[in-house]
Amino acid sequence: MKDISTNREPAELRQILDYLGVAAFVIDVVSADEFRLAAINARHEQLSGMKHSEVAGRSVDELLSPEMAAAIKIRYRRCVESKAATDYQETLDLPIGKTYWQTTLVPFFGESGEVTRLLGTAVEISDQMRLKLETRYQSTVMSAYLDESTDGILVVDANNQIKTWNRRFLEIWNIPVDIMQAGDGDAALQAVLKQVHAPDRFVQRIRKLYTLLKEDEQGVCIKMKDGRVLERNSQGLHGAAGDYWGRIWFYRDVTDLQRMTEHLQHMSQTDPLTGIPNRWTLSEALEKEYRRAQRHGHHLSVLMLDLDHFKQINDRHGHGTGDAVLREFVQIVMPEIRTSDCFARMGGEEFVILLPETSLSSARQLAERLCRAVAAYTFNSADNGFTATVSIGVATLRRNDDNPEHLLSRADQCLYTAKSEGRNRAHPSGDSED
Repeated sequence: MKDISTNREPAELRQILDYLGVAAFVIDVVSADEFRLAAINARHEQLSGMKHSEVAGRSVDELLSPEMAAAIKIRYRRCVESKAATDYQETLDLPIGKTYWQTTLVPFFGESGEVTRLLGTAVEISDQMRLKLETRYQSTVMSAYLDESTDGILVVDANNQIKTWNRRFLEIWNIPVDIMQAGDGDAALQAVLKQVHAPDRFVQRIRKLYTLLKEDEQGVCIKMKDGRVLERNSQGLHGAAGDYWGRIWFYRDVTDLQRMTEHLQHMSQTDPLTGIPNRWTLSEALEKEYRRAQRHGHHLSVLMLDLDHFKQINDRHGHGTGDAVLREFVQIVMPEIRTSDCFARMGGEEFVILLPETSLSSARQLAERLCRAVAAYTFNSADNGFTATVSIGVATLRRNDDNPEHLLSRADQCLYTAKSEGRNRAHPSGDSED
């Protein structure tokens, strides 16, 4: 999928969103109180009754009632301020009537690190939709509909004998037609088990559902040996008197959607320039390691790194070279740290290394190695090579620290001291913090 973080025309944004396969929309963040709907996709139009051509470029205040607009802007601001994915449920009065949604917002960042856009994906969960789904699962499926469905559908009776299936089911599972025509549910299950990644868990769940006659199943992900991902839904079929008729199964190939979701998640957790974790991923890791260190009495240290005179590098060699310096700086640091360490870009030329189970002395030694490694490296530019240095603040967890921010704050103070003492050094230089 194309990147949606850059400025694009509404029509092009619409085309990008249509790849998602779910109701999706893009919000332009104009200010803390102004949000504009940049685009919606076809699925959104279908579920909401809104038209992309009529709403694109209009503010939330124009499209919704004052009460709804105020509530929605609170959630948008929360996502912008946290700079992290946000989930919530909401009720909206739309052209098709009152609807209920489960919505996820993912922030996209500008070059200076501010949130410029929000990508929203929504699932309609209204009573009307639930009733429609229940009707779909409980109705007898006609042959014509089966062949037109994008889902692979299988219906078995109360004795686990195959009653009907559609062409898409065979395409997904590649089960020999003679097995299906024989109606042997157990034989079909054995053919399926050769294809799934975790066959024991798969068959255990299938057998259990055949005993739990009234239990439904929705949105179960199945990993295949060939790399595909399937989504399974299932529901028992009952007569008017409540007698059990059998079970209907729905399988859908969601491989592309899964990969897209993973890509969006990766984008929300990673610095796009350097490829390392961003500050929000670091915050989560710091909170986790802080709790672990407090619980077990382990060491926990932090390095705060800042490339010296980075503005001069940009001014003298250009921002393209400056970006290259940041990427090469990351490559200098990576071989020096452990896989258990968290190396993240805070923004600009400032970085942080989180060092679990590391004392102040060991952290300081690492900082000094990094200072020497950076100073010895020759960076390239269009005219000639040049060198750069880094200043590093070192801090370790103290018993009286009430939260992990105290640790970051001391590292930042030590970084400031390192720069004021002449740069190209780590502070403190001894085995105790000043």
